[in-house]
Amino acid sequence: MSDAQTPAADHADTPVLGTGYAGKARSRGSFSAFIYLAGPVGVLLLFFAGPLGILALYSFQERSRTGDGSWTISNYVNALRPQYVETALNTLVIAVLSMVLLLVIAYPLAYLLAFKVGRWEVPLLLALALSDELNPLIRIYAWRTVLGRNGLVNTVLTQLRLIDQPLDWLIFTKFAVVVVLTASWLPYAVIPLYAAMKTIDRRVLEAARDLGAGWWTTFRSVVFPLTAAGFLATIVIVFIPIISDFAAPALVGGTSGRMLASVTEDLFLGRGEWGIGSALTFVLLAASGLVVWFSYKLTDLSRLATHR
Repeated sequence: MSDAQTPAADHADTPVLGTGYAGKARSRGSFSAFIYLAGPVGVLLLFFAGPLGILALYSFQERSRTGDGSWTISNYVNALRPQYVETALNTLVIAVLSMVLLLVIAYPLAYLLAFKVGRWEVPLLLALALSDELNPLIRIYAWRTVLGRNGLVNTVLTQLRLIDQPLDWLIFTKFAVVVVLTASWLPYAVIPLYAAMKTIDRRVLEAARDLGAGWWTTFRSVVFPLTAAGFLATIVIVFIPIISDFAAPALVGGTSGRMLASVTEDLFLGRGEWGIGSALTFVLLAASGLVVWFSYKLTDLSRLATHR
């Protein structure tokens, strides 16, 4: 009996051929992955985290034309001045209205592209992508000619005798900023939602209709939960650039449509108040982060609803 067990015992003590090679292969794979990731991570650290770190230092220093670079928290205290708080609230209102309007337009448009247009799907997607290739400043100036006092809208309404005099609130107001921002970022809102909708099985929508669900019930219980990832991607891609936009408020916003990014630009480039400008930058970043976090929690709740 002991003789029969001896070969098995000897075999157990014998090293398995190729184990060392497998370990070396894994080591080489890990090293290769590190090499591949080192470049992108290095670029992010150099051009993204680096400038943010410098701004973080500036936000706690006396950085102005008369400042000496000493450490202080007065920049964040000054960021709570009434004029900055009012501008921040105005920024939040404009950004939220633009984002809501974008989603109201983008969801039906993405649904049409994904399920209804048939062979026109690819041409329409290309047209949507090409619409963003025009220079942003040219698009904004084009909207000035459309919404201006003597622009296309006022001219048409006057010709139709629907108004007696031009509408002044069409330009240099919050309304104009919301319209321009919505039109500018529409492609970036539609494409992630379209990509998410393409993963939905048509039979799920047909089953909802067969069970008597209306369009709102279908959207709330089927479409939105299944496109939660696209919704979150849209918020991340679109809301942060909207809340930090300074070109549209400067060109079509006037005094009532002023946003925090315009104030920050003026503090950096006009007044030389780099410390307060850096503090306001982080206030803007924190507000964007809160919106993204709220959107993530909303999509997480929608996923929980689908598992019930």
